[in-house]
Amino acid sequence: MIASAMIGLIAGIDNLGNGLAIAALLFTGPLAAGLGAGVGVVLLSAAILALLVALRSTQPNSVALVQETGVAILASTVATMAAGLEDAPEEVRIATAFAILGGSTLVTGLLFWMVGRLRLGRLVRFIPYPVVAGFLAGSGWLLVEGALAMVSGRHGLGTGIAGLAAPMVAVTAAAAVGLAGLLVLVMRRSASPFTMPLVLLTAALAFHAGLLLLGVTAEQARGWGWLPGVDGGGGFSLPVPTEVLALADWGRLAAALPAMVSVAVLGMLGLLLNVSGIELAQGRDIDADAELRGTGAANLLAGALGGPSGYVGLGMTLLAGRMGATGRGAGLATAAVILGGLFVAGWLVSVTPVFLTAGLILFLGVELLQEWLIEARRRLPRTEWLIVLAVVLAIAGIGFMEGLALGLAVSLAMFVYSYSRLPVIRGRHSGADLRSRVDRSPAASLHLTGAGAAIEAMQLQGYLFFGTAEQIVGPVRDRLERAGGQAGGDAGAQRLRFLIIDFRHIKGMDSAAAGVFRRIRNLIEAAGATLVLSALPQAVEDAFRNCGLDPDRDPVLRRAPDLDHALESCEEALLAEGDGASGGAGPAGGADAPLLRHLEAMTGPHPRLADAVAALDTLHLEPDEVLIRAGEAASDVFIIGRGRVKVQIALPDGRSLRLRTMTAGAVVGEIALLLGQTRGADVVVETPATIHRLTAATLARLEREDPELALVLHRILATTLAQKVTLANRLIEQAAV
Repeated sequence: MIASAMIGLIAGIDNLGNGLAIAALLFTGPLAAGLGAGVGVVLLSAAILALLVALRSTQPNSVALVQETGVAILASTVATMAAGLEDAPEEVRIATAFAILGGSTLVTGLLFWMVGRLRLGRLVRFIPYPVVAGFLAGSGWLLVEGALAMVSGRHGLGTGIAGLAAPMVAVTAAAAVGLAGLLVLVMRRSASPFTMPLVLLTAALAFHAGLLLLGVTAEQARGWGWLPGVDGGGGFSLPVPTEVLALADWGRLAAALPAMVSVAVLGMLGLLLNVSGIELAQGRDIDADAELRGTGAANLLAGALGGPSGYVGLGMTLLAGRMGATGRGAGLATAAVILGGLFVAGWLVSVTPVFLTAGLILFLGVELLQEWLIEARRRLPRTEWLIVLAVVLAIAGIGFMEGLALGLAVSLAMFVYSYSRLPVIRGRHSGADLRSRVDRSPAASLHLTGAGAAIEAMQLQGYLFFGTAEQIVGPVRDRLERAGGQAGGDAGAQRLRFLIIDFRHIKGMDSAAAGVFRRIRNLIEAAGATLVLSALPQAVEDAFRNCGLDPDRDPVLRRAPDLDHALESCEEALLAEGDGASGGAGPAGGADAPLLRHLEAMTGPHPRLADAVAALDTLHLEPDEVLIRAGEAASDVFIIGRGRVKVQIALPDGRSLRLRTMTAGAVVGEIALLLGQTRGADVVVETPATIHRLTAATLARLEREDPELALVLHRILATTLAQKVTLANRLIEQAAV
């Protein structure tokens, strides 16, 4: 309770001082007559925020404050409104100012509540950091301009500086600058929460002591602009909502709506940043959406009374935790102190020097500029800091909304530029190096080593849009030029027959990128080649069809379910042109001549190869018959004489995953046999096949009775294993690139 009372006293006094400064910032110059009611409504809003947030926050010791960042934007908006209603009655200008202030808080509360209700609190963090920093630094500049307006009574940088020519105004300005400088100095050296209230109290007492020593009356000081032009009173006043609604200029209120929305968005960012800071400092999770809903309800009530917006204060909440205030008493005590201050608000307004409120506003503005513009130069890369600077300059020279638009536009342009430099091509391989998972005969493999260069496989990644898709056109054009078909090309290069573009790692694509692929399709058609689209996502296919590309009907296009099947189909086409190099069909019947040729290509000529073939059993199998079943003991090795088989495993969901396909000349099952292991996968026949089997019993018998023939068979198995190891190493190298 003691800790909560201390926090309430500190935060309450801080709110009283800030409330006076905020009201003076808003109601100055032609709006000075509304200062008394402005102080009352600011303090009442602060009390409401502190009370309701304390009662509803998921962080019990939260202390909510009226935040001056959004008020800086509203001060500029209110000043513009007052200048536009220069000929209107004073009460109309003041009522419109309260309508803008309260309307902004209502918009803020509604936005907080809706975002929290929809549980979208974390989405707002996607706003670029340099833009947020620029907004905060720009708010600091607006506070500096507001302090100048408070001193000179004129809004606008040029007119405000011109007003400093008056001697009394110059004295007030010098005192405000001196106070701001003193606050900067002492706040850098002291972390005590009592420092600022003591400095402000001392400055106020010194001012009134100086008036007594100089023999200057309060009326004279008001005439010189050293004190506010309002009479002292013991109570406080508030705007009457019905009068505000009746007198406000709704056209000016509508014109201020963009500024209200920007205040709401900036407030939401501030709330979420503070919540994140409290989470990090106190080591516990806070429901950001619940905080948005609770703070939104508090702002809706404050806005209905015409007051400014606010949310949980990071510094005061952390201070409450350090002082041991863990319950809701800290916020409740803060509200009580502010409500007590309301009863002397009129007197506080009348005796608070103008230089004091102006100096405090100037200090807050300088602090924002120091943290988010000057110190940000050390934290941010140069390009991001330049965005911050551009936003501040736009806010200072054009307007807040223009600065907002500029910051978002520049950030978007920088994002597009940076993202467009990320590599969208994951890998490029020639078909001579990258092969499908099909084990072929040595003759077919040798043929693909030479002819495979006619295949080019390009694997893409990321998101394809107008900034990244252009990276694909250049390599395609270069590959076509290397074929010697164009001027300057390499006449010795293999002509491109198939371009495979793999979309497996593509997350999406826009219409501009689809147009780029139309250009690629035209290049491929002109070269007499085929474009194979592998692992085409539905979103990419839809984008293709929208721009006139039909993967199913266009003769230049072909689709494949994945890169492996795409490579396989292209290899089959090249082997079909290789005059029997595929070795896939072989002669009809059970003749052993094709198998003998495969073995000679694998191991070289040997006088015992025919005997080795004769030692094998011959099987004739139909499609879907199981040659090897996973989990069985390995007791034989198979050599494909004719046809195709596939190696597959069963997935947990019941589907089958193809690991490899084997054609004539391939050996299957040797690893499990030689290592004495059980079968690791199923081998299923795909096409009518003639398969030769070497049993473990036959191999053991030959090792005893005919070691030379057994050695020939072991050489066949060893050669097969060496080829598979070489292929595995090549796949690893390609994956590491």
